[in-house]
Amino acid sequence: VVEVSDPIIADCPLAKRFAYPVPEITKDAVKANIEARILSFGMCTPNREVLDTRVFVGFGASELLSFGIHAGILDAAVIACDGAGTVIATTPALVQGIGGRMSGLVKTSPYHQVIDRIEKNGGFVLDHKSARMDQAAGMVLAYEKGLKKI
Repeated sequence: VVEVSDPIIADCPLAKRFAYPVPEITKDAVKANIEARILSFGMCTPNREVLDTRVFVGFGASELLSFGIHAGILDAAVIACDGAGTVIATTPALVQGIGGRMSGLVKTSPYHQVIDRIEKNGGFVLDHKSARMDQAAGMVLAYEKGLKKI
């Protein structure tokens, strides 16, 4: 962890339920949580795990998207992944593995190991070179790949 800015909020009920809980949002607590994520599943490293089937939050975005793919309501979801940028995820395990433990992502750098892992598991990565995040371009790529319910 290179830098943690001063928190804007002091409390988050969901953060209290994280695998590594954040009972009070302080710089030290946020840093410890991110370090735990790095150790636990390789967040923001070349070792980033991308598959998971566990439910982390019953009402979370990744859980809803995973269910949509599982039920055939969706063909894929366009999501963001640290180490890969915009990803078209075509399996519930890929959606959940990428999004289930990520709170938010603004920018990332490409890790080819992560990109390869995603693509070996049925996903598509928009931009191998820069790992840019562009959900609209991800929708176009998904459509070009023959996916319709996105």
